[in-house]
Amino acid sequence: MSRVPRWFPVVLFATAFLVRLAPVLRGGGVRGLLGYDDGVYFGAADALWSGRLPYRDFLLLHPPGILLVLAPFAGLAHAVDDPTGFAAARMMFMALGAVNAVLAYRVAARLSTAAGVAAGLLYAVWEPAMYAERTTLLEPLVNLGLLAALLNLGDVTRASKRQLRVAGVVLGAALAVKLWAVVPLLVLAVWVCRRRGFRDAGVFAASAAASASAVCLPFFLAAPGAMFRMVVIDQLGRPNNGVFTLARLADAAGIGTARETITVLAAVALLAVATVAATIVLRAAPTARVWVALLAAQGTLLLTAPSYYRHYGTYLAPALALIVGAAIAVGVRTAVAYAPRLQPALALIAVVAFLALASAGQRHTSGRPVPTGRIDAALSSAHCVTADSSAVLAVTNVLTRDLRRGCPVAIDFTGATYDRSPDRLPDGRPSVARRADPVWQRYMRASLRAADTVLLAQRPADGLTTATRRWLTHGRRAYADDTIAVYVRREQSGRDEPGGR
Repeated sequence: MSRVPRWFPVVLFATAFLVRLAPVLRGGGVRGLLGYDDGVYFGAADALWSGRLPYRDFLLLHPPGILLVLAPFAGLAHAVDDPTGFAAARMMFMALGAVNAVLAYRVAARLSTAAGVAAGLLYAVWEPAMYAERTTLLEPLVNLGLLAALLNLGDVTRASKRQLRVAGVVLGAALAVKLWAVVPLLVLAVWVCRRRGFRDAGVFAASAAASASAVCLPFFLAAPGAMFRMVVIDQLGRPNNGVFTLARLADAAGIGTARETITVLAAVALLAVATVAATIVLRAAPTARVWVALLAAQGTLLLTAPSYYRHYGTYLAPALALIVGAAIAVGVRTAVAYAPRLQPALALIAVVAFLALASAGQRHTSGRPVPTGRIDAALSSAHCVTADSSAVLAVTNVLTRDLRRGCPVAIDFTGATYDRSPDRLPDGRPSVARRADPVWQRYMRASLRAADTVLLAQRPADGLTTATRRWLTHGRRAYADDTIAVYVRREQSGRDEPGGR
């Protein structure tokens, strides 16, 4: 394959950014409700900007790195308004996803130009990557750290000490965002050790440890017991949320569906593609064998972790894009060598496949719009507002206002389940488990009793029992639609609080 034009990375970046933005614009918009977790991290960053510390003052079930990334946008929310800060943060994460696609291209291009182009385009339009990188989630930052580390290491036998340190630093920073980054960190440390020896592996590992410690240590010193419990113990104690192996594989393939037959076919297809591509890479590209090790290790974690959610599938995207891109390049080179006339047909197939993958990622819209005008009127006289999602508080522009007023803000409304009574939670759907957890129901009532207005948007997935919901919404319903219900609560007395669960 001839050398690609110098402007190709710019086109790749723009393509990746636009395919992440388009479903959001067709759905809820960058100021709409796109999920639950993105609001947790933005709300936590806003709370930090307001002087509240994670672990000490509010629940956070992950390392604090995401808060530092989002802190400038929390500052923008304080300077302008919450929806503007939240929208800017989401746009930045879409740009991070586009950067990841360019990094995948550059990492694979060290193998061959064709491998780089294929890997970059695959990452740009792979549905799990597009889905996770449309808003403020942890996984885009983990992928960024891994791809940046791989780019710095390059041919590890020739990497300088400085490159080893930089690779360790960026992957350590990813570890300070989500603990799942420890798996690629260990794989790369073993790779460096095998190719360079214990001393250089120590340089790499020490750099990663220093980077992660620089981010985490100040927060740990402020609340050592609480941080360790939330970030480590609570995560290890999570129950299985009922998403089993075939469904996880189908989701990682970008074909998540409720139909059992399609799920099985998608899972088998992903396994077949990954196996064939890995075999080709192992035989034809020895310097890229670490990508296969990464896919195997990360895939094992993804399939065996107790809990799984849709955006977790992007965890495999870097290794999968690199391996499949390299295998495609090897296959094309071999085919053209034996039959040069096939080159136009292969180019046409590649274009059609790329367009099919890009279209598949656009088949759904993302999120729900929020009718802010009518909700603003319903909230105009509220002093403290609570909600079953921090994202709801942000898109309705009351998050920063509540924090400034010293109101109780439940940053991770449902995440408290894993911290308050993890031993009580059975396997299965979390919302069902929460409804059977009286400790969590009482905690929610105690945490939210000071608010005079309640917003509910996660109905019924929030897991509140009928009794708790009735107590929280005791008063006048000021507004309701298919997205959000607003309740202005009357003063509660001790006898109003329901017993049991």
